[in-house]
Amino acid sequence: IIPGEGHCYRCLFEEMTPAGLVPSCQEVGLLGVLPGVVGVLQATEVLKLILGKGDVLKNELLIYNALKTTFRKVKVPKNPDCPVCGKNPTITELLDYDAEYCTMR
Repeated sequence: IIPGEGHCYRCLFEEMTPAGLVPSCQEVGLLGVLPGVVGVLQATEVLKLILGKGDVLKNELLIYNALKTTFRKVKVPKNPDCPVCGKNPTITELLDYDAEYCTMR
């Protein structure tokens, strides 16, 4: 997501899923190394943006399957009615959600 240059997270996921409906990382069996893998990928994207090198993931979602060691990219369509970056945005500042996502229970 590049602010002002492309689509945003809310174009794909218009509403936050209520915390009670989201299983914990423990419940779904999240592999402990995955946050590190995702962090390295995000850091690489930031460096590419800063240095102006390579192709950045603009308007795309990168999906990583750790069990099969595969990646795939999916185009994210722009939502003209997006509450953040659409024609008439209704979300204009950061929202603080009082919910715990991905916690150990």
